[in-house]
Amino acid sequence: MKITEQQIQELYKFTAQHYVEFYDVQTELVDHLANGIEALWQEKPELKFEEALHIEFKKFGVFGFSDVVEQKYNALSKHYRKQVYKYTKQYFKLPKIILTLFSMWALFKLLTVVENKNYIVIPLIAFLFAFQMWYLIFERRKRKNIKQFTGKNWLFQRITTELGGLVHCVNFILYVPDLFFIDGPWSLWYQIVFSIGTVLYILMLYVGVNIVSPKLRMEAQNQFPQFKFI
Repeated sequence: MKITEQQIQELYKFTAQHYVEFYDVQTELVDHLANGIEALWQEKPELKFEEALHIEFKKFGVFGFSDVVEQKYNALSKHYRKQVYKYTKQYFKLPKIILTLFSMWALFKLLTVVENKNYIVIPLIAFLFAFQMWYLIFERRKRKNIKQFTGKNWLFQRITTELGGLVHCVNFILYVPDLFFIDGPWSLWYQIVFSIGTVLYILMLYVGVNIVSPKLRMEAQNQFPQFKFI
């Protein structure tokens, strides 16, 4: 016995009713459930569809699909960050490393010249926050447009909005303001660390927005050619 198209649609409804909002995750679960039900029918062909579905769903445990959604979210976020690290490494190879090292040196030199570091740090941090806010608003509008066009929510779109979690990295500044807004002189070591860390974070933001996010959308387009993400 094989799953019918109508039963496939019932499986999609079943996953949605059990709090799986993302269509790309629903598709994987539907495929898993369908294969499990067909395997059960090989052993017990007398089972009704609803009975076989109930048996398969029980295999997901007490929390149902919630663990699967969390695993998919974490896995895709990790994949996103790995891609960011992969493409960021290219900026430490010729010829891009020249611009990277120059940017770090320029920021370090600026910190050594300016007596009050807050004149540099505050505008820089304000720029990073402003950029992230703009990007979040821009991506949320894009998510809304894609949802209106496809009628679906997508996990990959949420990951690109959050840049795989990288968008939250700079938020630690809110919790340790004394680390950055220092009245006295900075040590040489601190200026070096700040210069390298800031340029590296800006590079990762650039790679995430301009390289990895479009790449993830392309992967989703290949997986779901019936929809349009690009």
